Amino acid sequence: MASKKTAKPRASTVDALVRRLEAIAHQIDVPYPHWLGGQNADQGPSYCLECAQKHVAAGDAEFVDGGWQQDNDGCCHCEDCGALLDYTLTECGVEDELSYFRSARLRRKLAPETAYHLSRLLEHHREHPEVLVIVPKVQALMARAKARAKARVA
Repeated sequence: MASKKTAKPRASTVDALVRRLEAIAHQIDVPYPHWLGGQNADQGPSYCLECAQKHVAAGDAEFVDGGWQQDNDGCCHCEDCGALLDYTLTECGVEDELSYFRSARLRRKLAPETAYHLSRLLEHHREHPEVLVIVPKVQALMARAKARAKARVA
């Protein structure tokens, strides 16, 4: 049996999809990551500002550093409370996130946090055309979300 060949999505289509995902993601606040600074502070983990300030108040660090976007090898969450933090993906991060989303079942309502993660991955489509493999899955998810919204209005 011959395999069904799917057409590669156009860059403008993927850019529009990224913008739609970003619009959904804007429903949540995604702050920049912060780190602990000082002589004996563990500067590796990322924190939201509130959790980082708690560590300084507890004497675990001398000051809070950061407050800007960081390249990550995967998604970024606060080490303490788990809040989503702003990030861009490294080469390794693109591979890891693509591996996750290739196998992930995207059947539920599209949560703003998931939309954020998908937009961060798909924004790399020009440098990493391999991410285009998940475009049909994301388009189907978006179509289901639109149909659900339309059904609620009717």
